[in-house]
This record gives sequence, structure tokens and C-alpha cells, in this order.
Amino acid sequence: MRNILAAGCVVWRRIDSGVIQVALVHRSKYLDWSFPKGKLEEGESLIACAYRETLEETGLEIVVGPYLGKYVYEVELNGEMRQKEVRYWSAEFEKNLGTPNPAEVDEVRWVTKVEALQLLKRETERELLDKFFDLDLDISTLILLRHAQAIDRKEWNGDDGDRPLAQIGTTQAKRLIPNLTPYGIKEIHTSTAIRCMDTVTPLARALDINYLISEDLSEYQFNRNSVSAEKYFKRTLMNDFPTLICSHNPILPELLSHWAEKSGFGVEVTKLNPADAWIVHHLQNEIVTVDYLPAPELLTSNPI
Repeated sequence: MRNILAAGCVVWRRIDSGVIQVALVHRSKYLDWSFPKGKLEEGESLIACAYRETLEETGLEIVVGPYLGKYVYEVELNGEMRQKEVRYWSAEFEKNLGTPNPAEVDEVRWVTKVEALQLLKRETERELLDKFFDLDLDISTLILLRHAQAIDRKEWNGDDGDRPLAQIGTTQAKRLIPNLTPYGIKEIHTSTAIRCMDTVTPLARALDINYLISEDLSEYQFNRNSVSAEKYFKRTLMNDFPTLICSHNPILPELLSHWAEKSGFGVEVTKLNPADAWIVHHLQNEIVTVDYLPAPELLTSNPI
């Protein structure tokens, strides 16, 4: 029998004294304290689920950070014991948007690590808390996104830079919105290729931001002189806010591989499939962690 899939967040804030607090929710049904989480809805990705459930259970607007891991435990459902998989992300508190769903949560409480350890009863959540506090929280996020599925080169007679998205690519571009919105993107950079611009256009509209177009991120320019792409890439690392770059294979794998090597960070860099992304969390020029975000699922109801 298929496992129950769920996702949630460890939401944090830094108060004036510099102390880090995390948000716990009290569930009236179970009379316990836990991190906000909930089950996957049909057609939803896990990152979108974590973002939605956190908002519903806390009323807090968040910016998602590094992936923290997966925890598996048994629950009873309709008289049967089932395996439940819960994936968690760290998430920084931005502002209050509303009130939690009273049918599920009767209190949201900000607590210190010591207080959280006293309230959390499930050992997996206590381990999750320790893992969260091992993070460097002063990181920035750079998203490296490959364009969505384009028309095959063999089926296109025009200039390669004008090659548009295929129908499946257009769908992928729209479905990237709930997968990337949780990261709080403030700036989008894209190659001059039509397939890249068409990939980020729905997201940019949803976020109400304009994207920046650069030939330095194009395959044509990279094949002529890869240094320009590397310089452009380094400039984006100075941003202290979440930034997205939409470009191509082999540009993105080569840039990440070179960056990881210089940072002394061990990561297996492979080619990205259309609409795949790497979520790179970094301290200026140093990589802290890299999360892989697969392309939006189009066929199955519960993507993993």
C-alpha cells in the first residue's frame, strides 16, 4: 500500500536580542505540539504542500530555505497502520497574513530551542529541530532553472534562439509557479532565448516582477566566450535576496560544477531535464547546500 505523503516547515525568526525562535502549532485533535505540516493534495508538489500547509496552519507568510530531510513513521488510518512520509524545509518568517485554521490548530507559539525540545514529544521532530539549528541562517538563495520543454531542434527551421516551448513546456512553465513561489524570489534573470523567456514569464507575472534579459546567459554567447557567463553569474551572488537564473544545458551544470569546486563543496552535477532546477543556498561565494527541484509533474497526481 502506498505511503501517505506530507510536507511541512520549521518556521523561524530572529528577535531583537538575536535569539532564534521557531513556530510550533498545537493540534486540538491530537493535543500535541508539532511543526506545521499536512498531507499532499492531488496534483500538488511537496514543496507547494509545505508552503500551503504552513500558511493554513499558522497564518504566517514565509520564505522557504534549505530542505531538512524526510521522516517516516507509522500512523493509524481507517483501522490500518500506514507508513507516513513527511518532508520538511526550513522557512523564515516574513509577516502575519491571517489566523490559523481553528479546525486544525488552536494555538501557534514562538519558542526557543530549549522550549521546543520540552514541547515536542516525537523523537523525529526533536531530531529535525537539531538539524535545523545546525544550519547557517544568514544564507542567500540562488535558483538555477533550466528552461521548460522546447520544440525539438530537428522540428525547428528558424534560429535556435527563437525556438519556442512545446505544448508540454508551456504547461510546465505554468506549473512552476506553485513550486517556486515559496522561495520568495525577488529578481529573475533569463537568457535571450525565447524558450527561456517563455519559461519565466508566467512566474514573473504571478510574482509581479520584471525579468532581466542577458545574452551572457545564452548558449550562443557561452559557446563563443564562457567567461562572460561566469562573470554574470558571480554578480548575482552578491544579491542578499532570492534570485533566479533561467538558462540552458550545459551552461548551468558547468557554472555550478565550477562554483562547487572552488567552494570545496562536494555535489554531483549532472545535466538538468527541462524545467528542473537547483536551489543553491550560499554565503556570498561559498555554497552551503544544494537542493534539487524536479520539473513539475504532469501525469501523476502525487509527485515525490
